[in-house]
Amino acid sequence: MINLAPQKMFRKRVVEKSLTELSNRTMVKPDSVRSVACLIDLSILEDMDLDRYIKELFQIQKNRITKIYYAPNPSKDLSLYHPQFNNRHLHWDGTLLHPMKKKVLSKKYDLLFNFFWKDNLVLQSISSQIKAGFRVGYVTADHRLNDLMLGEENKKADQFFNTFNTFFLKINTDE
Repeated sequence: MINLAPQKMFRKRVVEKSLTELSNRTMVKPDSVRSVACLIDLSILEDMDLDRYIKELFQIQKNRITKIYYAPNPSKDLSLYHPQFNNRHLHWDGTLLHPMKKKVLSKKYDLLFNFFWKDNLVLQSISSQIKAGFRVGYVTADHRLNDLMLGEENKKADQFFNTFNTFFLKINTDE
């Protein structure tokens, strides 16, 4: 029987290192938002029309919005969501293995929305590797992942984006 505990510890250590590096970065609130990434946990997705809300807020085209999906296990029911990461994509050594990894993680985004409530190593790893100037997510997730954290009462898309917009407009990063 193979003992998987050392592999899990190693993966966790690699992800923790990535999160620590992320927490030491400088937050950059963009003057104008031209590109947006959304990391979406499909288990909480409530048929949000993200494109519509983001287009209304920032007047950007749909092709400037990148959606990255996560489901714990691969499923034919979720095959429409692409690119989709799952638990199998986090290798034993803590690296992400996915055919779309380079395409998704090499781009720079003005803004990242982390649409997940609970942490897990795969979501933390993906989020920490996305290059975004400003990061938004839920207060229930690891605080190192987000510059602006919204409460759980913002589960519906309209609540989320209304609350986000209220606070985002008030943030001043000029020193």
